[in-house]
Amino acid sequence: MRVYDPIAETLTALKGSNIEIIVDIPNDNLQALTDPNAAANWVNANIVAYSPDVKFKYINVGNEVSPSNVATSKFAPFLLPALQNVQQAITKFQLQVKVSTAIETGILTNTYPPSESVFRGDISDFINPLIGFLKQNNLPVLANIYPYFGYLGDPAHVPLPYALFTQQNPDPSGYHNLFDAMLDATYYAVEKAGGENLPIVVSESGWPSAGGDGASIDNGGTYYTNLISHVKSEAQPIGVCYGRNGNNLPSAQDVVNFYKANGITNMRVYDPIAETLTALKGSNIEIIVDIPNDNLEALTDPNAAANWVNANIVAYSPDVKFKYINVGNEVSPSNVATSKFAPFLLPALQNVQQAITKFQLQVKVSTAIETGILTNTYPPSESVFRGDISDFINPLIGFLKQNNLPVLANIYPYFGYLGDPAHVPLPYALFTQQNPDPSGYHNLFDAMLDATYYAVEKAGGENLPIVVSESGWPSAGGDGASIDNGGTYYTNLISHVKSGAGTPHKPGTAIETYLFAMFDENIKIGAETEKHFGVFHPDKTPKYNLKF
Repeated sequence: MRVYDPIAETLTALKGSNIEIIVDIPNDNLQALTDPNAAANWVNANIVAYSPDVKFKYINVGNEVSPSNVATSKFAPFLLPALQNVQQAITKFQLQVKVSTAIETGILTNTYPPSESVFRGDISDFINPLIGFLKQNNLPVLANIYPYFGYLGDPAHVPLPYALFTQQNPDPSGYHNLFDAMLDATYYAVEKAGGENLPIVVSESGWPSAGGDGASIDNGGTYYTNLISHVKSEAQPIGVCYGRNGNNLPSAQDVVNFYKANGITNMRVYDPIAETLTALKGSNIEIIVDIPNDNLEALTDPNAAANWVNANIVAYSPDVKFKYINVGNEVSPSNVATSKFAPFLLPALQNVQQAITKFQLQVKVSTAIETGILTNTYPPSESVFRGDISDFINPLIGFLKQNNLPVLANIYPYFGYLGDPAHVPLPYALFTQQNPDPSGYHNLFDAMLDATYYAVEKAGGENLPIVVSESGWPSAGGDGASIDNGGTYYTNLISHVKSGAGTPHKPGTAIETYLFAMFDENIKIGAETEKHFGVFHPDKTPKYNLKF
């Protein structure tokens, strides 16, 4: 949701809703916020007072402010100081909220073809410092994109089907629709103003149903339907885990190029190898970087944690897009392989988070759990964390809740099927079962994910998001492990995630998901299946026909 002012009634209603919001600071308020104390007071009264019960995603400081816009030019001198002061307050209060400002496409020129687009020369002294501020702080650009006004302003050269996403053939510059052309024109202008690799959030887009040329119920319905479909097809990018336990894998640079060639925009790496992080520079691939379990004890020292963050995150930012730092993988006092690390996990998390705050980084910290620490998982609504680990898990969930951080969870229907094939039908694990089970679930992935949600909620983590940090199916090495089953699982998982349907407990909630793994890993220890989870062979030939 985007709200245009921080009305108490609205923010109170949003408490516990799990709705992520953009909250605006109206243009009329900008002059007052050039005072750092006033900005801190605003953030305290409107953000801190409602956090973490309200999920603030962005603070939009000013809307369509420009010295070339008659209606907003008087606010232009105040915008950058207000942005700087609000960002300073966000850092002071240790909030995980991103600050930006919403621009409009009227400040662009030479927009066709989009690759020629630049910001208007008469506003360069205004826009370049803004883009520099966003780049310096790794913040997104917000942009209001309206193909309707593009069509309205030049109907002789902008066909209505091009504006409505219904044009079949591309225009001479290769674009099928005006929305993409306008958005790319904005990207190109931002890049030329020094904002390489800055993300853009479309903060407004719409079409009127009446009141002007081209404004009708039919056209409005067509535009919104096609825009939603267009966005949803790309809305939840699929990540892929880059495991390195193989002696026949491509170089890190080849791997990064291969991700880009396949349109994979999210990656998980299991240790901060310099070769990998260097290869990722400028790639625009968002990453989860792990701190291996063996490192946790050392990071119970706050200075060691600060040094780790400085050496592995600060040194590569903002050229590498760090999304999450995963502190430890599947650590649990009930897991024989990882129990020795359990006492170190929470202190390490706390110290890494403290370092992230110190260095003013926009990176989220978490730890990846496995579903073996749950019990009473069927029906999923009865799921809880095992009683023998409550002293371990409850403080972890409390830490994530206090800092508005996600839970990372490794979700493997394959192992659910392997552990109980008599009661877990293979079609249920592969997303191919037609009818729901008695608890209303059509597939095991949703059941396992919702069981995790329910357990997290009962441990005090209401409304905490969950990121599926691993999920996969092996192609060989054990019962049910085959090319056919692996291909079916990955294809259906990708389709399910990209549909935006969510789960029965969290309908419509995006499921950020990372496939395990990019390549088969021939020296990985454990069961034989562990060597066969790759979606590609080590020589980069595809194992399956997947569209990411």
